[in-house]
Amino acid sequence: MNLIWPRRAALLALFPFFSACGSSTPTPVVVASPTPAPTPVPSPTPRAFACPYPSLPDLHIECPKLDPKLSGYVNTAIENVIAQQPHLFDFNNNLGAGSWKVLDRQKYVDAVVAAIHAQGICAKDDNEEIAVKNSNLFNEQYNIWTSGGYVRRAYITTCVPAQF
Repeated sequence: MNLIWPRRAALLALFPFFSACGSSTPTPVVVASPTPAPTPVPSPTPRAFACPYPSLPDLHIECPKLDPKLSGYVNTAIENVIAQQPHLFDFNNNLGAGSWKVLDRQKYVDAVVAAIHAQGICAKDDNEEIAVKNSNLFNEQYNIWTSGGYVRRAYITTCVPAQF
């Protein structure tokens, strides 16, 4: 039996590995060329809502309680704030369905006013209430926060003509 051929075949197979070990020629490293970053496209600055109706002077008139016309906008705004900014509420603390504890009163009121603006309706924080109008013929006052710090959805009064 001839054992020389299998040994030669094994040595010849290992030759490329042995010859590379002592080589002084460095192995080239492939470096990927950097891809240029895409140029950022500037996003349009959101325009602040501007009520299209000019402010009216406060005539110190009596504002009767009438049939509210704008409560749907107020309720939609409150629902949108609850859905889009849940961090403003403690959902484990409530006075009943939809009346959750408000964790930051001013942020809540500001968010509701902004959500009313998003519907194309004029509104402003009026300290204890919010004032809402869609013309200068009248404005409605709503209380959206209880003194205990919970969501409230209460129509208060209508002022004719609008008082803001």
